[in-house]
Amino acid sequence: MKTSVTFNQKEFEQTLARDLGRDLPFAAARALTWTAQDIRKNSRKWMMRVFDRPTRWTLNAHYVKWATKKTMLAEFGFKETAEKGTPAGKYLLTQIRGGRRPHTRWEKRLIQVGIMQRHEYAMPAQGLKLNAHGNVPHALYSKILSQLRIGDSGHGNETERTKRAKKRSGAARYFVSYGKDAPRIGSVRPTNLPRGIWQRDRRGAITPVFVFVSTAPDYADIFDWKRWATETARARLPINFKRSADLILRRPNR
Repeated sequence: MKTSVTFNQKEFEQTLARDLGRDLPFAAARALTWTAQDIRKNSRKWMMRVFDRPTRWTLNAHYVKWATKKTMLAEFGFKETAEKGTPAGKYLLTQIRGGRRPHTRWEKRLIQVGIMQRHEYAMPAQGLKLNAHGNVPHALYSKILSQLRIGDSGHGNETERTKRAKKRSGAARYFVSYGKDAPRIGSVRPTNLPRGIWQRDRRGAITPVFVFVSTAPDYADIFDWKRWATETARARLPINFKRSADLILRRPNR
């Protein structure tokens, strides 16, 4: 997910362009890069305005690709890859376009191992404590996957010894409810608890952590990033080009 800033000489003062001569490509490329950096700086302000407690990861999840004299193109965008979790370019896309959000990496894993159905989504429930940003703590995902023994590679899955030790210490335990209509296959059993992931505390009390719902979460297009980026480029590119050109024209060796 990205936007580009390009240079059109007709939009600038022809006299200034002629004065630059062979330095025109460099002046233009530098102005394009500065403009993309302006978009990045403003992007943080837009996020703080429209999002509820955005994380530092979200605020810093963009990049700038510098323009060169050859490409005459600067790019600003959101990162499409991440070592852990969902890349910003994917989860912000729903906020920009609106509509149904796609499955998260966590949900895809639950679907892959048969805990959740393809049309379902895992929604936070009563027993889930969100972090200061209103999000699910990443450590909780790993903890649940480990206890359910469904880690991506099998590494980190909880052993029987660890399971017994945690049970003796009174640590909360997680389990899956497949609902009252679940078939009796393997370890799957029907239960009166709604479909989802539940927690049993040291006293035996049971609370839902995630419930599985069939209605996809729907988002409004609150982050009109493309429009704001375009407006910033239109406002800043002429200013940045003049500044870049002035720095060149003030050189004593010209």
